[in-house]
Amino acid sequence: MNQTNQINRPNSQGRRTPVPRRRFPLWAFSAFAFVYFELLLFVLIGKVYSPMTWMYIILTGGAFGAIVGAGIELIKKPKPRKITGIVIFALSPVLFCTEYFVFRSFMTCMNLPSILSGTGDVATGFTSVMISVILKGLWIILLYYIPLTLFCFFFKRLSGNRDSRVPLMRMGSALLAQALCIGVISLVPVDREKLFERYNFDDAVHTFGLTNAFALDFLDMIGGGGDSDFNFDEIDTPDTSIDTTDETGTDTNIVEPPPVVVYEKNEIDVDFAALAESESRSDVSKVHSYIAGQAPTSQNEFTGLFKGKNLILITAEAFSAEVIDPVRTPTLYRLANKGIQFTDYYQPAWGGSTSTGEYSILMGLVPMAGVKSMKNTIDHNLYLTIGNQLTREGYTSLAYHNNSYTYYSRNLTHTNFGYSEFIGMGNGMEAGVKSRWPASDEEMMRFTFDSYVDKEPFNIYYMTVSGHCLYNWTGNSMSKLNKDTFSDMEASETIKAYHAANYELEKGLSYIVSELDRRGMADDTVIVISTDHYPYGLENSETWGNDRDYLAELYGYEATDIFKRDHSALIIWSGCLEEREEPIVVDTPVYSLDILPTLSNLFGLEYDSRLLVGRDVFSEAEPLVLWTNYSWLTDKGNYNASTGTFTPAEGVEVDDAYVKRIKSIVGNKINYSKSVIALDYYDILFGER
Repeated sequence: MNQTNQINRPNSQGRRTPVPRRRFPLWAFSAFAFVYFELLLFVLIGKVYSPMTWMYIILTGGAFGAIVGAGIELIKKPKPRKITGIVIFALSPVLFCTEYFVFRSFMTCMNLPSILSGTGDVATGFTSVMISVILKGLWIILLYYIPLTLFCFFFKRLSGNRDSRVPLMRMGSALLAQALCIGVISLVPVDREKLFERYNFDDAVHTFGLTNAFALDFLDMIGGGGDSDFNFDEIDTPDTSIDTTDETGTDTNIVEPPPVVVYEKNEIDVDFAALAESESRSDVSKVHSYIAGQAPTSQNEFTGLFKGKNLILITAEAFSAEVIDPVRTPTLYRLANKGIQFTDYYQPAWGGSTSTGEYSILMGLVPMAGVKSMKNTIDHNLYLTIGNQLTREGYTSLAYHNNSYTYYSRNLTHTNFGYSEFIGMGNGMEAGVKSRWPASDEEMMRFTFDSYVDKEPFNIYYMTVSGHCLYNWTGNSMSKLNKDTFSDMEASETIKAYHAANYELEKGLSYIVSELDRRGMADDTVIVISTDHYPYGLENSETWGNDRDYLAELYGYEATDIFKRDHSALIIWSGCLEEREEPIVVDTPVYSLDILPTLSNLFGLEYDSRLLVGRDVFSEAEPLVLWTNYSWLTDKGNYNASTGTFTPAEGVEVDDAYVKRIKSIVGNKINYSKSVIALDYYDILFGER
């Protein structure tokens, strides 16, 4: 017997005889290690999880660890076996720690492509924040490396196996345990949907654990994003039914109705059913069939209201409805209250921070690949973006950003969105904007205004940065700059600093609007403002230096779910709207994906409403707001996909068929969004145009 596997112990004659050491199976050590990794992540995240979720992560985490351990056991020589184990138990904590820090920063888990895609930008743009996060979380990193320490220290006590059949049998047993767990999951409807029908990485982490989420994400990626399974039983048909009876049941149609105006459809002259039948590729044929089954929305009394007018479209960093105030932000207040008024607007947090917020506004599609969503559009045909639509109409189209012009590869993506130039810090913006963090929105707008104001009609896009966290008087240059303006506000210092940072947007808009008024151009210019995401930098997080939930202070209530958290403000204003006797009010749920089809209709552009996920808010299409985890909200109530529960709006009753229909529509819209990018679908339709 090998001496490393035995000790000497004296016998009755006083001689020492070899006694085998007690050894611990390596596969079992690995199983315990991965269960430890998973449980530690759940404890650190601090959410309340169901008993079923705890069971899932223990079973599947243990099974995965057992497979890894059995694989290590297959290596017969001790030294290579030890090196392999060290590599595995050194790299695995990196994934878990990274996911933890991502979650604590953005309150969502991101898949590996999203993390890797944004790593370089975050590392260069937020070095000080990253260093601070790592230093504050050093104790967490040390906790995650306990298994590696134990592995190195007790390696000689961890048994390998000379017979390769034994580790293979253990792998088979672990796979059987995985299959058993999947069988259990299949018995729970809401969890079965997350696993098979409604996959979302963040939900998968919180339901099945990180290792399983990575596995599901890998299967999702190799499964062919363009070959989506649409539910053709549910058609997204506009709800045109009208109740013509009063509460007593009496028919109220006594007076002869006014003449019915027949509007044309917002659709292109393409026979999608014929395309589907003649298409040889099944994945493309499915998308053609899906479009063929949709009902295009009609034009309406607001079609062409802004035809030929200038457009300034702004994605405002971490903007919120609470910023708008008649005294402190009079220009924002004017635009919000004298333009089209939206009473129920949402910007979902799409799981990729600013980049996915921009994507939803500019593309009118669900961003399904996190930070990579925007980068995946490079070299694609983006025929329907507002930039490309207006450029085809002869507009001067320019885009600006007061941060690095290469951040998130915007120098490559935004010119493809239809803007002839994208100017940021590093390729021209630094000539008029001071280098500080964050930079000034006012300086950007003043500096760029003269470059387009005399080139009508113009189509301008701004991505702002002044409202970016952190929110304090020392780490945020815009908060510090505008501190005195909010010194008398009754709020915490953090909330004051948030308002002070966003005040730079007010100052920039004040300059633009006053110049438009002075030049007599206000009536011929449209300004549209939406946020990229809710101000997550106010949440209780060590990453942002917050010791409590300042978001609740800003909102005046606790954002206990995504429906409360992602409620925001949308501004669509033109000077011509101020002349109306009655304001235009949209009181149904609206979200960022509705901006593109609504603007396409308002500017009287030729587009097909079936090819965008959102709706023209003035059309007959029923309102729908959806999230990437398959949650949704309509005027009838909201559905939380994480819990599988539907909550009706006050005074509303719907049956199970309604919930099932909307769930199916949401699934189809998400599948369609995936397919457009995976197949470069717009190029298939418009490549020759």
